[in-house]
Amino acid sequence: MRLYATLASFAPSQTAGMPFVVELEDGLSVLSLIEHIGLPPADVHLCIVNGRLAHDRMTRLMDQDRVGLFPPVGGG
Repeated sequence: MRLYATLASFAPSQTAGMPFVVELEDGLSVLSLIEHIGLPPADVHLCIVNGRLAHDRMTRLMDQDRVGLFPPVGGG
């Protein structure tokens, strides 16, 4: 798992983009993962699973899936 930008404060290293392992049962959803690590679901804007955008937070995760979470990003 990797957390980016402001979500990095929920990572063990608190460093954006640094990978870390989360142990979950196979078949739990992306939403379950978000809640498991204590992230408010509303703070997550984009979720990438194995290099692909996961539009549905009920997407099921399996062992060895790679997940990246991004907050809403603004700029100009």
